Amino acid sequence: MCSDLRDADLLQQILAPYQVDRSQAAALISDANRQQLDVFQLCIARFGISEADIYARAAALLGLAYHPTIPVGTVQMRQVERLEQLQNIRQVRGKVFDRSLIYAAPTLEKFVRLHAQLLHSPEIRGRLCIVPLRALRQSLQVAQNPALYREATQRLARSWPHASAHLGLGRFKRFLFLGAVITVALLSAWNPPFLAVLIFLFLALLYVGPAAFRLYASLYGVLLGTSDDTELLDDEALPTYTVLVPLYNEANLVPQLVQALQAMNYPPEKLDIKFVVEASSPTTVAAVEAALTHGAFELVVVPDGKPRTKPKALNFALPLARGEHIVVYDAEDIPHPDQLRLAATLFAQHPDIACFQAELLIDNAHETPLTALFSAEYATQFGLIMPALADLNMPMPLGGTSNHFQLAALRHVGGWDSFNVTEDADLGLRLARLGMRCAMLPSATREEAPISIWPWIKQRTRWMKGWMQTLMVHSSQLRLLQMQLGWRDFLFFYLYIGGMVFAAPMHGIFLAKFSMEALYYQGDLPSRLAHAWPYFIVLSMAYGSALITGILGLLRLRKPLLIVFQLFLPLYWLLTSFATLRAAWQLAVDPFKWEKTAHGKTRIRRHLTVHEENDSMLLKLAQRIGLFNNAGN
Repeated sequence: MCSDLRDADLLQQILAPYQVDRSQAAALISDANRQQLDVFQLCIARFGISEADIYARAAALLGLAYHPTIPVGTVQMRQVERLEQLQNIRQVRGKVFDRSLIYAAPTLEKFVRLHAQLLHSPEIRGRLCIVPLRALRQSLQVAQNPALYREATQRLARSWPHASAHLGLGRFKRFLFLGAVITVALLSAWNPPFLAVLIFLFLALLYVGPAAFRLYASLYGVLLGTSDDTELLDDEALPTYTVLVPLYNEANLVPQLVQALQAMNYPPEKLDIKFVVEASSPTTVAAVEAALTHGAFELVVVPDGKPRTKPKALNFALPLARGEHIVVYDAEDIPHPDQLRLAATLFAQHPDIACFQAELLIDNAHETPLTALFSAEYATQFGLIMPALADLNMPMPLGGTSNHFQLAALRHVGGWDSFNVTEDADLGLRLARLGMRCAMLPSATREEAPISIWPWIKQRTRWMKGWMQTLMVHSSQLRLLQMQLGWRDFLFFYLYIGGMVFAAPMHGIFLAKFSMEALYYQGDLPSRLAHAWPYFIVLSMAYGSALITGILGLLRLRKPLLIVFQLFLPLYWLLTSFATLRAAWQLAVDPFKWEKTAHGKTRIRRHLTVHEENDSMLLKLAQRIGLFNNAGN
């Protein structure tokens, strides 16, 4: 090699197997500089060359040692305080046996400077080992595991103590809350003559209030309609985007997930996709390691330890994020291919928005009556109610997936609460308390609903427990909460979250009381029915509201055949009542237990492209469960 080596010369030699001449190499460098990218990452995306090949060829051209990995335990590094700086580190000291050396993943410019240094100090070759950037980052993460773990579990508690479930859920408060839930349930079943009217009015308000608001928000969402098409940013204008995918015991879903992520319409050189896997899930770790063929893919292994929650895993990976924006996807998610590009476009147009929540749709809605009811619930929540909340600039209880954040805003608010098992709702409220706006993203992510009752119960228990945690934690400083939210949103928080938590156990009790009054006392039926009519009115209003909102949501999605499954709504709410009581008990005795929802159980074949619902399958299902006697004849 000549002594006067330039960037384009070296890059042309590295890319020689791909017939890249010097002018093309210079153009690649210019493109990378203009977009503030590492030119090696640009080449990986443009030519499909592996990162290992680039660094191996660069090392060979300069006569430097190369190794594809960094041996475990050879890195020598202090624990750093500002963990966000880890993403910028390109070299680290190491020691192999008694020999000190430097592991490095230099940029192209640094390779050129190294070439000049080697001409005058050839002994450097004996102290330097070139490694791929991904290998360097993985070793940095392992070396910083204690600091990353400490940051994941303590960051929010340090910056905002009264917003952390870790510090705000003492044993006495938890059992007091359990007592409050049980008391409301007992009041629903108790009927002392001297307090009957007052108790009934209180319970009716608690029961009907949230239902009335959901109906209002759903109608508001219908009137909003759909947004106009947005002209998407071109490749050069797009920023780097981080995608976090937390995984636990989900090795079977990795191939589908990899396909969905590779289908994203976003420049691969501007993607930072991290599979965040618990160390206690070795089969999933192995499945991800086998899939690390895409240049943007990285594996982040989270050390085992309490709390064993999804938000803890996300917080562990948060300091390693390199994007301007960041999104969370679950293992079973299939986002629309344009979702990242659309989110980046809307962030550029609306810099005041801290978070965009994509709509969540259920892929297997027609599989069982349970998935049909679940689908209607999601259709209402994400298709109607949350767009209304966004338009009204009210706090949004975010979904646990497909929420897109400005990375700076997410870090400012303290990240996720590692001890809150419904971290999405809590984070939405914290954003609102700091005056940060959320909005809906006109893009959908398709998900899989539980197909059987017990997995659904466990998932709903976790959700209800998390909402209870959120209610308790943010109620610790009522005056401050009211000042930060304002009276309207303060009352909304207690009506929507509080009402939902305390009203849920009443479903079964009110239904049982009305049924018993109307059916059991047949000898004195007229008088018993006269006594039961208040419960009938309350039930009718609540179920009527849920029925209307569910129908509106399903019609919006053009799934009218699913409406017939709303006949099972009382049974669905009975399950919700049980899950809520179970959540209150679990909150008292095991507040941070994470009951993982098992995915990949559906028998429906899921596709990367959107397909219309198969109405004939719905019809057959309806026939099979006896909803229609002679359907199709």
